[in-house]
Amino acid sequence: MLALNCVAELKKPTHVGFGTGRQVRDLRRKPFIPSIVLTTQISNLSLRLAKSVNRPAPSVRVSDGFLMGKEKMVKVRGQEFFQGQIAFQVQVPEDSLDIVLGALKLLQNFGIGANTSMGFGYCAIKVVGTSIGESEEVIPRFNPKATELIGDGEFSLPSSFVRLAQQIFNRLKMNWSSWFRAMETGVIERIVYLAGETEIKNPFAYRGWLRSKLLELWEIEHGSRITVCPPRVTPCKVCKLMGRMGDKSRVIVRTFERKGEEAVVWLITDNPSDEEIDAIKEVTKAKVVRVETVADYLPTNGRR
Repeated sequence: MLALNCVAELKKPTHVGFGTGRQVRDLRRKPFIPSIVLTTQISNLSLRLAKSVNRPAPSVRVSDGFLMGKEKMVKVRGQEFFQGQIAFQVQVPEDSLDIVLGALKLLQNFGIGANTSMGFGYCAIKVVGTSIGESEEVIPRFNPKATELIGDGEFSLPSSFVRLAQQIFNRLKMNWSSWFRAMETGVIERIVYLAGETEIKNPFAYRGWLRSKLLELWEIEHGSRITVCPPRVTPCKVCKLMGRMGDKSRVIVRTFERKGEEAVVWLITDNPSDEEIDAIKEVTKAKVVRVETVADYLPTNGRR
């Protein structure tokens, strides 16, 4: 087994609160990211990459994400978000290393934590070291050896109370386990990036505006004033693209403010059809700036 020592620098704030609105913290009131979150996201992206090249899904174990240094706390719609650097360790079989490295690359733009469809959790991930260890020792030994990973930085160790709460959440299969079921688990065909300008600087407001414009373009009306299809029915074209309760959005909206009245908006679309891309371009006036395929994440096409 191979252990990857990773550092993620959050470009946009992230939030993990298990539905409480408050960021999970340790006894010193320092935020951290529980292992279930990182494991869920990295495992899901690894699974999708493996499916794309007809390889078995790797067995991935990930430590908690520990805060390095100081954090910047912000509050968005009553929820606590934090920005900073987090250190975590990924344990992976050596023959699946390329798949997990591709998953980490994908995770940067897809985002860590919750509300990723609004652009939160966007980050830069670096692998700063590797080690080979026994499968039962790599993750537990990460804690006392954390200073070897982060040098002179500050290390936040989550309390036993927080870990107990995490186990309870896991057993109740709340939030993140249901979120995992709602995630896209199909192969990666293409990821299309569009960029444009907008006067709507709030990503929540922009997503609402984009949904309404797509409904108008495709002449779709729901049975009530709500603009989202209810669960357990076949979604309309807009909800299939923009998501709904129980179905994760295939569009990430990330806004960047700049001086003046307008902001820059990036739209990252996961496996869009040509019709969906044409519709987005028509209503947003954004332009396609990049198209990625599985070859961008597995340059050798995953063959062994």
